[in-house]
Amino acid sequence: MIPLAKDLSTEQKLAIEGLLGRSLSEDDKVSMRTLPVSPPPEWLQDIQQEARRNGLDALTMQEIAAGIAAARRDRRERSQRPGE
Repeated sequence: MIPLAKDLSTEQKLAIEGLLGRSLSEDDKVSMRTLPVSPPPEWLQDIQQEARRNGLDALTMQEIAAGIAAARRDRRERSQRPGE
């Protein structure tokens, strides 16, 4: 049986609306299905394994942001010193 939106609990309705990105009308019918997740491609699995070996899979967002900022700073400094 596929329930109507008006028969859902408030929590269920809010969760579904959040996923949909829109409001449900009382006459909307709600159903759900799951889809199998494909494994990531081999090249991505290789990168993930290398990150785990190097301990990079446990970086915080602050550490990632600091690394990006350092790389950008280095690139900017190198571009300001032509001919080296």
